[in-house]
Amino acid sequence: MRPWLAVLVLLASVVASAQSSRPVRDMRFAWDRGAPKVSFSAKDLADERVRQELSGGLRKRLVVHVSAHVDGSNQRLARRTFSCDVTRDLWEDGYLVRIGTKSMRFKSLEQVLDHCLVVEGLFVGEPKQYANHAGKEIYFAVRAEFNPISKQQCRELIRPTAGSDAVGPITVSIVRRRICQAERDVEFRSEVVKVPQ
Repeated sequence: MRPWLAVLVLLASVVASAQSSRPVRDMRFAWDRGAPKVSFSAKDLADERVRQELSGGLRKRLVVHVSAHVDGSNQRLARRTFSCDVTRDLWEDGYLVRIGTKSMRFKSLEQVLDHCLVVEGLFVGEPKQYANHAGKEIYFAVRAEFNPISKQQCRELIRPTAGSDAVGPITVSIVRRRICQAERDVEFRSEVVKVPQ
């Protein structure tokens, strides 16, 4: 077998494995002027430990990534990410939530989770990103994270300090996977849907 053909076969199996490893979950779709709006819940991210940490008084972050993919390939059509910074206000007995530059107050943790992890009618991409894919089968992948580490923080955490021994690429890869991940995450995908003609 030619080396390039072996690489293609391996890549196809990795893509298929990644797609099938995510559980399929009910998601609702509506197409609006050529772009999809998706609705789903990722509230299962908030297990008992996450709820305790969100109620502790220190700022915590909930991040949701939604992406659209052509079924059977590794081609990503669009991606949308939003985050909620959540702080328990012990004086006011409530929660302060920041999304971008906008701040809101909620009385209960359930209201916070409904606002940040129950998604209703979120646009994923623009019509031009789907225009050349009419009739194709696509799916949406969701990754919800609690306290993810940014790429910049990750680089700083694994950068060797002056005077230390060099770290090999395999060690760096293992360390990056362990250190540079969210405290908790959930991943799932939608059923396959067709892009409207």
